[in-house]
Amino acid sequence: MLDFTTSAQALEPPPARAQFALRDLLNGLFYYRRVALIVAGVIVALGVLAAVLMPANYSAEARLLPLSTGIYDMQDAGGAPQPGQVLDPAAVANVELQMLGSLELHRSVVRAQLPQNASTADVNAALERFESHLHVTKANDANVIELTYTARDPRQAADTLHQLITRYFETRANVLTSGRVAFLEQQRDAIRRQLDAANAKIVTYQRDNGIVDIAAQVAGAVAQDDLLRKNKLDADASLADASRSLTSLRADTRGIPANVELYSDNTEAARALGEMQASLLTLQAKRADLASRFMKGSPQVTQIDRQIANVQTTIDQQKRTLVQTRRTGRNQLFDTTRDRMVQTQASVAGTQARGAALAAQLAASKARLDQLNGISDQLTAMKLERDVLSDSYKSLAGQVGQARVQLNQASDAGSPSVRIIEAPTPPAKRNNPPLLLIAGSIVAAILIAGTTVFVLGSMREVFLSPIEVERALDVTVLSAPLPPVDGMPSLEHRDYSRMIGVLDAIGGNAGRAVLLVAPTSKMSLQDAALGLGRAIGRRSRGSVILIRFADNGDLPPDAGQLHIQQFEGMATGVISTAACSGQRLDTRLIAELKTRYAYVIVTAPPVAEGFEGIELALSVDAVVPVIEAEATRRPVARNMLTQLRDAGAHVLGAVLLGRKSHIPQWVYRLVIERNLRPIRA
Repeated sequence: MLDFTTSAQALEPPPARAQFALRDLLNGLFYYRRVALIVAGVIVALGVLAAVLMPANYSAEARLLPLSTGIYDMQDAGGAPQPGQVLDPAAVANVELQMLGSLELHRSVVRAQLPQNASTADVNAALERFESHLHVTKANDANVIELTYTARDPRQAADTLHQLITRYFETRANVLTSGRVAFLEQQRDAIRRQLDAANAKIVTYQRDNGIVDIAAQVAGAVAQDDLLRKNKLDADASLADASRSLTSLRADTRGIPANVELYSDNTEAARALGEMQASLLTLQAKRADLASRFMKGSPQVTQIDRQIANVQTTIDQQKRTLVQTRRTGRNQLFDTTRDRMVQTQASVAGTQARGAALAAQLAASKARLDQLNGISDQLTAMKLERDVLSDSYKSLAGQVGQARVQLNQASDAGSPSVRIIEAPTPPAKRNNPPLLLIAGSIVAAILIAGTTVFVLGSMREVFLSPIEVERALDVTVLSAPLPPVDGMPSLEHRDYSRMIGVLDAIGGNAGRAVLLVAPTSKMSLQDAALGLGRAIGRRSRGSVILIRFADNGDLPPDAGQLHIQQFEGMATGVISTAACSGQRLDTRLIAELKTRYAYVIVTAPPVAEGFEGIELALSVDAVVPVIEAEATRRPVARNMLTQLRDAGAHVLGAVLLGRKSHIPQWVYRLVIERNLRPIRA
């Protein structure tokens, strides 16, 4: 499709369809520039007003680094983590995030900032404001928790965030310990009381049983018992020896007379007998001595007995043979033996008494030793129980100390499990600078204005460019002149050149009759007819006539009687619309005019005012609808074309009048002409 338009007072070659699309798009956008400017201006003004009136906001920031120290791991009795129960660093960070996002934690911070007599409604309102100003997130590329709090005062923002972190560590300590210190202290104190009771019981038991040092006392009792047993054995041995000696002495004294012969008058015999008796006495004394030292049947005693018997036999023989005067007296051996028997009996009695005493002492010692052994066993059991309680007390005391250390670590900022890598400090810059708000309002104005233009463009029913006419009505736009620019010659003849060429292509030796019909506007018909007539007149003067059907026109019987006037070198005439009632008259008049003129341009009343234009469509060679840019609605134009086609008219094309270029000249030169340079080359 060809289109001849002017821009920047220069002729354009036929552009490609893509350039048409770009130009038409820009033209449609700039058509709503006033609305877009109003919308954008209002939004920018609101943005500036908001930037001026909005109070300053400051955001304090802090960063925490949670470490996987095993505090959340499931551990066995030995303190080692169980397999599959070790949390990874990401899970530890999520746990800390849940603690930082706790509603009770936020409520405690808010209550600390409010007076003590604050109502529940005030606390809830302050809590909502606090949570709306607080943002707790986890960094995407690191295991770091980021905290941000926004307030109008930079120091208030930093202090609030510092209070939140402090409360977080305190709450975290309470959550992790869960009263462990108090519970362990209670258990430790209970074990301590049991331990004190066990010690008191041991002391009382020792005092009641007279125990000072049970080990020493048992050792002393064992030593005393051993000594008594030894003494008893010695006493028994002494008693046995004394009993045997007494038995031997009794056996020996049975044959010893109490009196013996002391003197004989036979001197020699007496002396010999005396010597033998002395020997006998010596032997008897020796035998008594041997009997006290040896057994009765021992060889020594037996031998001395034989000697005594031999001496006694010899003495008896001498006594029978000698007559002697004898004198008798106490036997010293008998008395000596009797004395020894008495001594031996006394020794046996003493030894028996000593053995009985030792037996009694040994029984008492054994009873005491058994008692001490029982006491020792009881003390051992009591001390064992005391030692178990003592070990439990020591273990609980160690656990209490460890729990206190963990509590201090958990409640201390910068504990081993959570480190503060960035403490909250008062921010120096506000987070809602006016320039940012103004820039945002400008961006929003551009977007909303563009959306408004898009919506209005999609709802627009009037035409702005030839392409819109062609796409909506499915006809070719033969002419779409732009209004002339001040100071430049009119190029109207170029705007209608294509239309003239299409009319010339119809063929035939006679002239060509074309009907210009419009849906509503009469002025558009007159402008189109004059423009087409001027363009044809520049080619061949006197070869064109403009015929207008009107209610106030004449009704000539033939073309020769038609009143013709000259206007700008063109013949013009007016015919009454009553001529449209007879088809033969119409055909005859127009046919006669075609023989006199090369081009017959016919205009009829708008379709909205009458049906004359539709009736005249079959009396001409071609019909050209005239569309008025920014005025003719699409449904109206589409209805007019439907009527013409239903009547069998030959719709040659369309004319678009009143087209305006809403694109600023600098934009047109920057965008359109730069894209057209390769085509011109």
